[in-house]
Amino acid sequence: MPKNKPSLGYPHIEQLIDSEDFSKLNTAFEKTYHTLETLAQSKKGLKKSREALKGMKAIERVTQLLRELLEVKYRMQEAVKKEKRP
Repeated sequence: MPKNKPSLGYPHIEQLIDSEDFSKLNTAFEKTYHTLETLAQSKKGLKKSREALKGMKAIERVTQLLRELLEVKYRMQEAVKKEKRP
């Protein structure tokens, strides 16, 4: 019988953190970031450039958040290991 793990309401993020398989996400982020970078450097439309920079910043923040979530996961795993030790 499979053990049901409680969800915090973010199943996709939880799956990413549990599996630590970020390959698809990294590919998508790199492609999108590169496209936004090109738009940001474009001389056409100041608004497009600003919006592209905002998108790039958002990707950077999401990446940082995922790193922090992984750090929390590792700290929690370490705490559980310490509790189980005699």
